[in-house]
Amino acid sequence: MYKINSRPIYKNNIALITIMILTLFTTILITFSSFAQNIQENDATIAYKLGKEQEKSASTTAHYQKAFQLYEKSADLGYDSAQVALAQFYELGIGTQVDFLKAADLYQRALEQGNAQAAFRLGNLYEKGSGVEQNMEQAARCYLQAWGGKYPRAAEALERIDAKRWLPSDLPTYRFYLAMNNDAKAQYELGKMYLDIKNNTKPNWVKAKYWLEKAATNNYVEAQLLLANTYQEGQVVEKNIDLATSYYNLAARQNNQIALQWLESQQNQENNESIRLTANATKSTNTTKSEVIINHFEEGVKQWNIKNNQAAYTHFQKVSSKKQPQVLKYLAIMHKDNLIPNSNLGEAILYLNDYITIYPEDAEGYKLLGEIYLTKKQKSEAKYYFEKAEQKGIKITKEVRASLE
Repeated sequence: MYKINSRPIYKNNIALITIMILTLFTTILITFSSFAQNIQENDATIAYKLGKEQEKSASTTAHYQKAFQLYEKSADLGYDSAQVALAQFYELGIGTQVDFLKAADLYQRALEQGNAQAAFRLGNLYEKGSGVEQNMEQAARCYLQAWGGKYPRAAEALERIDAKRWLPSDLPTYRFYLAMNNDAKAQYELGKMYLDIKNNTKPNWVKAKYWLEKAATNNYVEAQLLLANTYQEGQVVEKNIDLATSYYNLAARQNNQIALQWLESQQNQENNESIRLTANATKSTNTTKSEVIINHFEEGVKQWNIKNNQAAYTHFQKVSSKKQPQVLKYLAIMHKDNLIPNSNLGEAILYLNDYITIYPEDAEGYKLLGEIYLTKKQKSEAKYYFEKAEQKGIKITKEVRASLE
């Protein structure tokens, strides 16, 4: 039995020993490779630091040449900071001859490793056309990468490009990225830019309206005034005093004097017209102020019931300053459910805040606010108002709860 089994046992031992040797060899290779890589990285770092020290203390051409050589050694080993430093030497002609092409290549290599300074410097070369063909779009993209990497001078460069209109208005630039991140000022500036486009025969109202409405919703008063004025004048878009009034109301809520004066002037005109009509109407002599309010409310409800939303909105607007709860609620719903041409979630929120202040016992007001904030993807605010609505008796569906998670 022993002789029969001896050969298989021997072969198994050889196979096991072979596997062990291969495993050990592989481990040694990995360890050595890692060790070599660490040495290389250390060499690159050391060379860069020595080059930096040499540059700081340099007083002669020879000193700068020595710093150049150290930066070159580190850059060749792939150290991004050294690549930037070496590129600057080439760009400025320090310790070597000026060579913009080599500088651009080094900046590109460092940029690919995520170096924000390299992105900025390469953008500068594209902007000037030094070593590379002048390309403002490519410059903007480099500056954007530098800006994303928190390089301090990138914002200034992007603002310069935007201000000089060197790029097509549709190109996503610095201002566009700010606007997409809900920066109200950037949204206003984009909207204003689309209104002021000089290369076209007429402004791009669709895009201007999109960005200005976003800024207005974010309570940026200049956007509210610009929209109000645009609707008031009727040159870019069809004249609409109701919409102008709506935006002047938004600005007035921030105590803007231009809006307050315009609304006061408009109110005086309406009062004068009302006096004229009253004088000519034989049955309206004894009409009281409260009866006028009731008539506007009732007419608004009547138009609402027949789905004539714009007419209903006009009637409700005329008595909105009286802060009647039902009027505020109707106006909020019209804005929330996009039932009028100029629907605005920010306006809906303002009306509902007034509504729940006056009539806090109505759970639906809180529910409507929750739905608006959920639409705006502001989950913490939405959750707050849904919880309030539930406390006051409205059951929140499972779907809504899931969307709040």
